[in-house]
Formats: sequence, C-alpha cells, structure tokens
Amino acid sequence: MVGTLPQPVTGSEDFGTFGTALDVPSVFWHFGGADPALYRDIDPATVLENGIPDTVPANHSPYFAPVPEPTLEIGVTTLLAAAAHWLTKPTDGA
Repeated sequence: MVGTLPQPVTGSEDFGTFGTALDVPSVFWHFGGADPALYRDIDPATVLENGIPDTVPANHSPYFAPVPEPTLEIGVTTLLAAAAHWLTKPTDGA
C-alpha cells in the first residue's frame, strides 16, 4: 500500500542539512520494515486519516526493530534502481 499521511512524519532528522550544505540532491526514504503483525488490527483508512498509531514504533524508538527480510532486499533493490536511473540520466551539454 502506498498512501499520503495526513501530517509529516517527524523524527528531528538533520539529514537535509547535508545535501543543502554540499549543494547536492538528497532523498530520505521511509519504506516498510515494520513487522506486519503490528498492523494486523489496524484499518489502512484509519492510518491515512489519523497517521501511524503510537503502537507502531517509529525510527529512533528503542522498540523499532525492522524485520530483516524482506526489508533489506526491498531497500537495496529500490536504492539500486533509483541510482541506476539517476546515473543514466542525460546531463545538460552531453
């Protein structure tokens, strides 16, 4: 499922500062990783209306523990696809 949450997901990340300081593009992705059992009794429409419930630990929580598979495979595959697309883009003057 892909959806737009009703409010930004905050985590006091300073990641954006690095790209800005170096004047380079950057992206911070959030994708899967949570144990599906945490969402078993949660209606997706509720998440889209109210955001992710407090019962699902977020990044930086001491209870955040991504499920290693398929999280690693999806993350690596997605990153490689995005990198390949970006690296093969025509540049100005090429």
